[in-house]
Amino acid sequence: MKKGIGFIIFFLFFSCSKTQEFEIRGTVSDAKQNMIYLDEQEVESIKPFDSIRIRKNGSFHFTGKIDYPKFYNLHLANTKIIPLLISPGEKVFIQTRSESFNRDYSVTGSEGSMDIKLLNDTLSFTIKKLDSLITIFKDPALSMERQNELQKKYLNIVENQREFTLRFVLEHLTSMASIYALYQKIDEETFVLYKNRDIQMMKITGAALDTIYPESPHVRSLVANASFLENQIYTSGLRNLVQSAESGFPDIELPDANGDTIRLSSLKGKVVLLSFWASWDRTSSELNPYLVELYKRFHSRGFEIYQVSLDYNKESWVNAIEYDELSWINVSDLSYPQSLTAGVYNIQTLPANFLINKSGDIVGKNLTINDLNTTIPDLISQN
Repeated sequence: MKKGIGFIIFFLFFSCSKTQEFEIRGTVSDAKQNMIYLDEQEVESIKPFDSIRIRKNGSFHFTGKIDYPKFYNLHLANTKIIPLLISPGEKVFIQTRSESFNRDYSVTGSEGSMDIKLLNDTLSFTIKKLDSLITIFKDPALSMERQNELQKKYLNIVENQREFTLRFVLEHLTSMASIYALYQKIDEETFVLYKNRDIQMMKITGAALDTIYPESPHVRSLVANASFLENQIYTSGLRNLVQSAESGFPDIELPDANGDTIRLSSLKGKVVLLSFWASWDRTSSELNPYLVELYKRFHSRGFEIYQVSLDYNKESWVNAIEYDELSWINVSDLSYPQSLTAGVYNIQTLPANFLINKSGDIVGKNLTINDLNTTIPDLISQN
């Protein structure tokens, strides 16, 4: 079996090392523009490859030579592109319309291009479902129970997309389409593969592709940047619901060190610093003494700190509270790195904070101690 796998890899490497011509043919129904363009998608830039005039019957025809699979963007004179992954020797055929150029098209003759279409169609469907939940979440009359229900649905949808992508990559380890899948995002900040352990999939994929396509800049980039991506891909897997909401904040309802559940919303009428920290995070521990002084200065005037710990070990958490003499509200679900609360507030680095006024509106994010000392008195004096 091992010899068979070795032969397959050798054959793929040998066959892909030869320069071969590819063809891209197609039709654009109701074409309103005369020209159609083909660009090569490089790692950090786009390089024009060719441009041709669309015939009167809507047909077009590109040719080129490559010695390994490459990414291309097909487009009219606008930003709407059809992404393609072309391998040497492929004869690709595309059918589309001018009005729905990249939204409703068909592609045959290129397995990689068909895979990319599947990836984009699946992700687009997921994003539509998430956007629908975000719209509902903005309703100011939404009950807390309904908010929690929507948050769980959001997480389930994100996780389903993640599992689909993981299955796809595992089934396409020797295809460059797996690189496309690894880099997909739910939004500008959130990778589909957002969990820490997903970096292992990137490393595995990079190693597999490096054996077959070592000359590909995309493969080299994936291999070289694996450690960088490890820091970049860890996100909550959620859109920043805080920034999406017109006012107010997603409520938090977690137990303190004694097991008593305390709700963030119960502090309405006070100026509240919602603080995220962890006993294992050195920067958080270094900040705590400054928060202690801040608390002493303003607590008697209507200021409260609601601190959420992203710990996973209760003993370490409780010991840190006692050692740092944190007398304010400290809660945790002890589920890091799977914390739902951290996901809802899109916490990507520690420590982090949100300043909430008496009316329950978030008025500041990640403020420094100096900023807090200046801002809190003003908020306290407001009716």
